[in-house]
Amino acid sequence: MRLAFVLLFIAVFVSCSSDRNGTQKIVSDTEMPCDSFSADSSLVDEIEIADEDTFPTLEGEYLETIKATHFLRDCNADHLLFAQKQGLEYPFFTDEEFLYAKDSLLKNKKLVKLEDNKYFKVKEMTHSHPYLTPEAVNLLYEIGERFHANLKKRRQREYAFYINSALRTDESQRNLHKRNKNATRKTSSHIYGTTFDISRLEFHRNCDSTDVQYLVIRRILEQTVREIRKEKCCLVMKENKQLCLHITVIQ
Repeated sequence: MRLAFVLLFIAVFVSCSSDRNGTQKIVSDTEMPCDSFSADSSLVDEIEIADEDTFPTLEGEYLETIKATHFLRDCNADHLLFAQKQGLEYPFFTDEEFLYAKDSLLKNKKLVKLEDNKYFKVKEMTHSHPYLTPEAVNLLYEIGERFHANLKKRRQREYAFYINSALRTDESQRNLHKRNKNATRKTSSHIYGTTFDISRLEFHRNCDSTDVQYLVIRRILEQTVREIRKEKCCLVMKENKQLCLHITVIQ
């Protein structure tokens, strides 16, 4: 009996020592076992071993998630994602920084200056600069050519649309927000040179250089942009307060 008591005492002592040393844990009926936290630890493991290929990319899965639609209501987050991937690698913080680097960007064909032509006219810009990436300029000409073709089908005269806004800097975006609270305070896709705003209010009649506001011409422009959006060439947000089409090139 005494021997049994001694053996029991030794067993309890060894167990408690093991618990303090962390090599062995005795779990009571009321204590939560470590396995109860296995969900959290497995989540950490998943994050550590996640392969970049499993995440959507513009070249593959993410582009496929962009639906071919005629609706003009693509969210700003999508505009920004494509602008970051396809636009200027280093957007500019101030207007001064942009003006200093402008000639180099033009020489290296990173940006193209917007010039008036029969398809579009460039409005005087107070909070942006009339420059875009070559891909965005090509999209502008595509919109212009199809716009004229649709005008001809409807037996309308030839009109040019107006570009209200193009490349912005962080400084000009912040200044714009102070003037127009509808403009985002956050990062805008405009700072990457892939995004422009087309006016839905005013058009330039080429035959007599007259600016007009015709609802039928607006509808033909919007129809044209819907056709191109359905082909997944761009993202479009129809802004009703500003009466413009906010467009980002995506391919």
